[in-house]
Amino acid sequence: MKKLLAIIAAVGLTATTSSVVVSCTTTVNRFSKLNFSDKKIYDTLILKMLDNEFISVSQAQKFLKISDSEIITDVLKILDRKIAEEEYKATSSTLASTFKVKEKDVKENITNKLLNDLATNQFFSEYTAAIIGNSKGLVNDYNYSNNHSLNPFDLFKDDAKISYSIYFENSEDSKTTTSGSLTRWQVRGEFGENNWNIPSFETLNNSKFYIVGSTDKKGHVPALTAKPSISKVLNKETSVSDINGNFLVKPSESQDWFTGKEIMKYRFQSYINAKIIPDIYTQLISLAYLDSNLYTTNLTNTNYTRSFARLDTTNKLVSSFQNSLTAAPTSVNSNIKLIWSFKADVSQDATEWVNSYKKALNDPNAGGNVILKDDSIKILRDNFNSTEAGDKLVNTTKLGMDPFSIGLKGYNGIVKNNDTGVEAISGSLSISTDAQTAAKSVNKPTLLTGPKGQGFAVGDKGESEIVLVLPLYLNDIYDATNVTILPINGKAEMSIPENTWLPLGDKYSQSIDDMKEYSNPNNIDVIKDKSGNLYIKVQDGQESGQITLGKNRKTTITVKSKDDTMLGIHETINKADSSFTSSFDEDAQAKVKDTDKILFSILLARNSDPKSISQLTTNWNNSDKTSSDIKNLSATNKQLLISEIEKGLVTGDTDYTTEAKEELYTKYIMDGDNVLFQGLYDEISKYIKEDEGNNSD
Repeated sequence: MKKLLAIIAAVGLTATTSSVVVSCTTTVNRFSKLNFSDKKIYDTLILKMLDNEFISVSQAQKFLKISDSEIITDVLKILDRKIAEEEYKATSSTLASTFKVKEKDVKENITNKLLNDLATNQFFSEYTAAIIGNSKGLVNDYNYSNNHSLNPFDLFKDDAKISYSIYFENSEDSKTTTSGSLTRWQVRGEFGENNWNIPSFETLNNSKFYIVGSTDKKGHVPALTAKPSISKVLNKETSVSDINGNFLVKPSESQDWFTGKEIMKYRFQSYINAKIIPDIYTQLISLAYLDSNLYTTNLTNTNYTRSFARLDTTNKLVSSFQNSLTAAPTSVNSNIKLIWSFKADVSQDATEWVNSYKKALNDPNAGGNVILKDDSIKILRDNFNSTEAGDKLVNTTKLGMDPFSIGLKGYNGIVKNNDTGVEAISGSLSISTDAQTAAKSVNKPTLLTGPKGQGFAVGDKGESEIVLVLPLYLNDIYDATNVTILPINGKAEMSIPENTWLPLGDKYSQSIDDMKEYSNPNNIDVIKDKSGNLYIKVQDGQESGQITLGKNRKTTITVKSKDDTMLGIHETINKADSSFTSSFDEDAQAKVKDTDKILFSILLARNSDPKSISQLTTNWNNSDKTSSDIKNLSATNKQLLISEIEKGLVTGDTDYTTEAKEELYTKYIMDGDNVLFQGLYDEISKYIKEDEGNNSD
């Protein structure tokens, strides 16, 4: 403490906590709203690191004398990222402890992944708009190179001599290439060639992409026709020193390809890192704080059955989303929406054009707006993407595609209701003011057809546009239908991700009299806990199986092993936890592999009674507000959608940012642990040393 007082005196600083430091016994370990200038936060950080003896007096003096605002801003970005990383880890650790699962096996830095995902979302819509805006679908990728080479770099610690390229798989309907063959993504002059091979809009939406590394650094690298047999796994293997020739870069051990959106952050790595990610840093603290209290777990049991996380209705995301989580669907209204717009030029008869959409959507007699059905968005997507001659809908939009795999061009972004209409929280809202006003009151998936069914007038030339509004509901994003028993004629279907156990003790069906009784398991592994509760898993290597549940009233359930579409707690079971060893006998424990996961749903209601949960799900599924397009998104895309909405909600909300900083700066700076300070010091000193040309002490 004497060191701290000495430094304050030496550099003439006033104290940056909420009261002046006057002695070793009078400090207030909390920030106030008045202390959030960059310089004051920076000074407080340095003084706390000194007080914890991570830096010397001379180092502190040197750091505190820095007045360059750019350096201070960059240091605070390091601070925010570190604090956000620690808070995400703490949240993950709490959930793991509560649900008796292992903490996430994070091979990639949590905040780096979040930054990359959010930046890639933004860039994907920008790039697909450039494809649509070119009559030949060609984009000069060098416009997005940031004066750096295209394609990835620094994927492994020793890959300086490796050249990377990206390939995409040709589709079945390609008229110029063989189905399944590979085409290298390149623009004129790249790899010493004059060919343009830019993936089409449809290819980005539907095809598989591959990263290939090569030890051949010559200017002209011949394109491959097949995937290399040698591979390296990202974030698992660190060295490529043993490679000679070509190798495949895999995103995981079980998958060797990337989606069109995922590949963007590698093709345009330098541009995204330099031009987009820096603008997102300022939201990291707020995002980490927002996620830290998204769930409440006070309904959780001490075993694995009837353990739930529930959405916390006081959380900013939840309270901003819709007016109720549990009311009758007719009373539930959305405040958050996805927007697309479709256009026709002035030469098109507006009424005929709008009617062509109504006809395509099988609602030709609609007197006004069209309420969309389950297959409506698929109809539009297939029509827009079709290369066949016929009744192709006119859509002259120059806007790109959504980044969530819904796959419609004309994407405006995500909006929230305001006093007069809607406002953008993500993307670039370009629809007319009249359309914005109309969108506010939309609570069902709807195609707005404009005044008198002639579209909305936009632009100086008087073009016509119609607007697709997809209201978002947490009921759809956290949908648990795929693990809900909904029998029809004594049969039902469920889907569970591979290598995943599903507890049945929290399930309900009027058609099943006893959820602890079962018979005739086929390709299904079954275990019971010591209370008799059932857990099921599709056997390894099988795509589906069957099991009959019940004693007298029975239902046969087909269980499919599908991609994960349920956004819930889906983590590896911690077999070393005492709850596991005390809940299951030795035979049951032996059936659970060390890598097996368990899947818990996220509740919307405080009432955890299985019958009530089932009824809430059934009521929502039977309403005309639900969207199968949102419910059927992968869990990954649902999480990306949530993250994008969170970013939009906290951006510009200074009150919430202040609240987040008060809590997390106090927690991690004033009460920070040694691990955090050591990591901060290592990064900050490295940064300042590099900035000053290696003159730092």
